[in-house]
Amino acid sequence: MVCDDFRRLYEPFMSLPLPREVWDSPEYGEWSEHLHNCSSCGEWYLLRQVEGRGVNPSDYPCIHVAYHSTHPCDIHSDAWECPDMTLVRTPSGFGIPVRDGGTSVVRIEYCPWCDTRLSAEATAK
Repeated sequence: MVCDDFRRLYEPFMSLPLPREVWDSPEYGEWSEHLHNCSSCGEWYLLRQVEGRGVNPSDYPCIHVAYHSTHPCDIHSDAWECPDMTLVRTPSGFGIPVRDGGTSVVRIEYCPWCDTRLSAEATAK
């Protein structure tokens, strides 16, 4: 699959829930494989997801941090309660939440996905 086809198929393949026949189709399999193998389309996908949440990606140091620190959860109102929240934004920067019942965090200086430095200016936005 080429990038143009991947982007064209984004809307129909992200209209959830997908019918079983779409999920099982070779075209969906190629689309999903392309998502995981093409860094350009992977970042484009993350951008679409972040924008769909009503988040401005430019308020974050990179698209990966924006995506992972704005994960929506219908069950948990607090990021520290949600096991799917892999990254949180705090007044002092970004970090990995510690699941100890409180708001502990392991502060990180670089994006774990793309190695972008998480500068003080970028975290203060």
